[in-house]
Amino acid sequence: MSAKNKPGLNALRAFEVVARQGSLERAAEELSVTASAIGHQVRGLEEWFGVRLFEGDGRARTLSPKGKRLAAALHDAFDRIDIACGEVRSADAADLHVNVTPTFAIRWLVPRLGRFQAAHPEIAINIRTSGAPLDAASDVIHTAVRFGRPPWPGLISELVFLEDIFPVCSPKLLPQGPAPADPRAIRGHTLIHSSHRLGDWPRWLKAAGLGEREIDPSRGLVFDLTTMALDAAEAGLGIAITRQAQVAAALEAGTLIAPFRRDLLSGEGCYLLTRPERADDPGVQAFRRWLMEEARACAAEWRRGRGGSALAGPEG
Repeated sequence: MSAKNKPGLNALRAFEVVARQGSLERAAEELSVTASAIGHQVRGLEEWFGVRLFEGDGRARTLSPKGKRLAAALHDAFDRIDIACGEVRSADAADLHVNVTPTFAIRWLVPRLGRFQAAHPEIAINIRTSGAPLDAASDVIHTAVRFGRPPWPGLISELVFLEDIFPVCSPKLLPQGPAPADPRAIRGHTLIHSSHRLGDWPRWLKAAGLGEREIDPSRGLVFDLTTMALDAAEAGLGIAITRQAQVAAALEAGTLIAPFRRDLLSGEGCYLLTRPERADDPGVQAFRRWLMEEARACAAEWRRGRGGSALAGPEG
């Protein structure tokens, strides 16, 4: 395809920003042009493709199915361009692209990230959240954090910590006694699920000795993000299932409790995943050291607070 038969880069960029921002006005503000100029570029792009990229003509812009496909591809493409430009711009400039799951970002990483910034002001860290499986061939990352078990093809995996998986709820829903409650106390309560981890409840109920005839693990509320499921549990809507790193602050604050034994389902790991070609980058190495230090401190704090460990940090 010749250059004459390709859409203009400015028009593609305008469309990508409108798709991300959701309106012409916010896109115009980001690109420092007028909203009418942005609208003209998007309309020209639709004419070039011969399809509608947005549905409706109001202030809020809703992507059409083909628009969603194009927006996703352009988002990744512009991310790659930004990375390449950053690497060429200056040998002293250090950009670090990290991909983490949304709940881990919100409930564990972000509250601690200020310490990394204070220790490494020279590193511009870019956090992207996704619950989808990583694709080492196409995802724009230097390093990532994921839960599960190795291997992750094409990526170096290093254990950050091991966790137990256990139920949590509001103290108003199921008051916590001095000893762990009988798992059968879960009967009659709504189970809260994360769509990315629908297998956790069946596995925990089996480990607790409760069959499907006693409790149907498929019933209850399902949320797209685990952090939403935990918010629902804090609101008293039911009992969620989670891991220590996601609820340490809520347990300490008392907005959530863990009424049952926490060691019935254990051994799942949190792993740092790194592209082999990026393993020796100074930014990646700095982030790795900081992450491991935070994990060790978190594990030590948990052991002191509970007299045992539901969060085991790596050795060394």
